[in-house]
Amino acid sequence: MNIDLLVKMANEIGAFFAGTTDAQAASAEVARHLNRYWEPRMRAQMLSYYEQRQGAGLTDIARAGVALMYASKASPAAAVPAAGAKG
Repeated sequence: MNIDLLVKMANEIGAFFAGTTDAQAASAEVARHLNRYWEPRMRAQMLSYYEQRQGAGLTDIARAGVALMYASKASPAAAVPAAGAKG
């Protein structure tokens, strides 16, 4: 898919959530939305773009949301509690 279209879509999602909550929560909602509704190839392309271009063209909220996705991809153990861990 065209990365420019993915950037545009991520920015629109970020703009939507920016109008509903504070920036930190909006970024988390962007990440949640992309993980939930974007197909794996779209997410992978956005994460690759983020890695290569540091999210150039993304708004602050969209970039922060993609950064959350990137961080959870980089350390999946941090995103999911270990088996048998008490919390």
